[in-house]
Amino acid sequence: MSLKSVLITIGILLFGLLVFLPFVIGRRLASPTAPAQNGVGVYKSVDGGVTWVLKSQVDERGVVFPSTVLSFVFHPKENNMVFLGTKGAGLWVSQNGGESWARAIDIKGTLKISAEVYDIAINRLRPDEMYLAVFQENLGRVLKSLDGGKNFEEVYKVSANRFGVFGVEVDAASSRVYIATGQGGFLESSDGGKSWRVQKWFPDGIIRLIGDPSDGANYFALTSHGEMFRTHDRGVSWVRLSEGYRKYPKADKITDFSIDKLQPSIIYAASQYGLLRSENAGNVWNPVDIIVPPQASGVGAIEVSPKDSRELFAGVGSQIYKSNDFGEHWRIINLPTANRVNIIRAHPEDQGVIYAVVGK
Repeated sequence: MSLKSVLITIGILLFGLLVFLPFVIGRRLASPTAPAQNGVGVYKSVDGGVTWVLKSQVDERGVVFPSTVLSFVFHPKENNMVFLGTKGAGLWVSQNGGESWARAIDIKGTLKISAEVYDIAINRLRPDEMYLAVFQENLGRVLKSLDGGKNFEEVYKVSANRFGVFGVEVDAASSRVYIATGQGGFLESSDGGKSWRVQKWFPDGIIRLIGDPSDGANYFALTSHGEMFRTHDRGVSWVRLSEGYRKYPKADKITDFSIDKLQPSIIYAASQYGLLRSENAGNVWNPVDIIVPPQASGVGAIEVSPKDSRELFAGVGSQIYKSNDFGEHWRIINLPTANRVNIIRAHPEDQGVIYAVVGK
């Protein structure tokens, strides 16, 4: 081969490298299978919480899994569909049991991709009907979708800047929708959000709303000052429950809440004090011993198995504690992360599948 031919061949090879190498590197850097940083994301167990695997693959190239998840909801009909509400990254969805995730892009743009999604409610009888409690463009809002999250419309917004909507619940039997706001409002709509009625104004903002899965008239409201209230008549009257746990230091700093689906009068509250249980719907609270001393690090998450009331999962720091006997004995499971477990959710149908959300 002549020198001229050699030089031409080398030139062609160099040109090919210049053209294709950045493309290859770019694909590697933006790979949707790249792991989340510092172990942040959703961990999944398929053996009842014994072993865990991080599931933070993003389907969309160049998009990073959100660092903070605010809400986690299972689709009532599709067993492999899960929705996440995030802080500053909008609504996310998995259609394969958490193996991969994607942003839910609102075609009309009503739901912003930078929204804070504090709560998600899906009508279990008409699962295409979905409501979101969001904060975007400096206002708390309620958004509604009738096509499973493809399109949204705004059905409520607060009257003053910087106040949020932090809770939304749907009573499928009556088609009523309930929301809780940072202005202290507990509101009801009986026409899908077209109009609203105030059931109660609280002196403090409501930061969390929890509905009893067995009775659409029962709700618990947590306020910004650590107060807890319960209603059995859709918000017409309320009972204050806070006195039952205020004797425990830092118990008013409630981080999570779980209702026993098989025995709804039994409820658990995770707090900076530790784990508390009530066997009479919140009137009386007692500590659940969880190995670590009270107030040592607090409990960040709690979940009762929907299939077995004896089975409890608690998040303490970056560890998961599991009990098979109502909290008498605990097994400690370490996750490969230094970040805190913020949410634990047990699959409503498959008892072996558990999810743990770890965030910054």
